[in-house]
Amino acid sequence: MDDQKLYRKPPAVEAVRYPKNFIKTAVCELRFPALLDLEAKPPRAFQSKIRKLYPFYDTQIIEQMGSDQVATEHRYLFRSKDKHWTVSVKSFAISLETNKYVDFEEFFERLTKVISSASDMIDADFFTRVGLRYINTIPMDTWDVTGWVRPELLSLFSSLPLGVPQTFGSIVSGELKNAKYTMRHGIKKEEDPKKNTEGPQYNLDFDYFSENVEASDVNSLIQEFHETNFALFSWCLGENAKKLLGEGKAK
Repeated sequence: MDDQKLYRKPPAVEAVRYPKNFIKTAVCELRFPALLDLEAKPPRAFQSKIRKLYPFYDTQIIEQMGSDQVATEHRYLFRSKDKHWTVSVKSFAISLETNKYVDFEEFFERLTKVISSASDMIDADFFTRVGLRYINTIPMDTWDVTGWVRPELLSLFSSLPLGVPQTFGSIVSGELKNAKYTMRHGIKKEEDPKKNTEGPQYNLDFDYFSENVEASDVNSLIQEFHETNFALFSWCLGENAKKLLGEGKAK
């Protein structure tokens, strides 16, 4: 079978900006051939370039168990003044993450500045992996999922004979034209101890990635990921979720 026939784009939708969004976390990670220097010392020159936007610095040492030994990984974190944006640097990857996503334009502008500032440090003409991930949380006011997401996502959920589940999840993965994707979706309780509710929420977690990407193609690939994601996200929503988002305004 022709590989091109396996790939289907989500239905095209108009690019709009909603008064609200469901994005709990947005993160873009770019992996590169490992830099041994970053395993032993922090990227001081890189920090000086982004320090005004990300003034708070922290470091983590992550231990990973191997078959016969424990490996350590240094992670250097640079956070914005409001702590809502984080740049993470490891010996083989750099990422930008936010828990206060407003729109793709702001995210993309910050991302391109991070990539530009890191270009001398990375010193590579390709990335081993480029990924863009959006984790959406839809706060529902009922355990009845009807109307919150498309019925096609709920075939197993709706057919269970044992009453209304309080946890339900599914994983879908496949290939796009020039990349791969993983979609995780399901319902679970709100578990944030700072909130006085244990109400239901529906998660839509979209992850797009491609390997061995030329540096000159990164920006267009990320924009393509975003456009694909917005179309798929829009397709997944039910009428209740659309009402909660509000009326979108064309960009």
